[in-house]
Amino acid sequence: MTDVRVRAYALVRTLFKIALITCFALGTLLVLGQVAGVVVQRPGWVTGASDLFFVPTVTAAAAFGVLGFVGGYLAPGTAEDDS
Repeated sequence: MTDVRVRAYALVRTLFKIALITCFALGTLLVLGQVAGVVVQRPGWVTGASDLFFVPTVTAAAAFGVLGFVGGYLAPGTAEDDS
């Protein structure tokens, strides 16, 4: 495995972890905001939470998926052997 590939894998793996944490955090905020709106019977909170967190959550999830896909190609042991 080349040095560039090792560094690229380390970078993608770090970004993957950040995207995962971001996706979970934003998704949690989205759901908690909507649950709070339902519990206190404030429909504005439900739509407000959706308006505020939906697009960033989906964007983080997309980034998470793409980084996982790319990381699969850069992972050690998946490279062709330099025989």
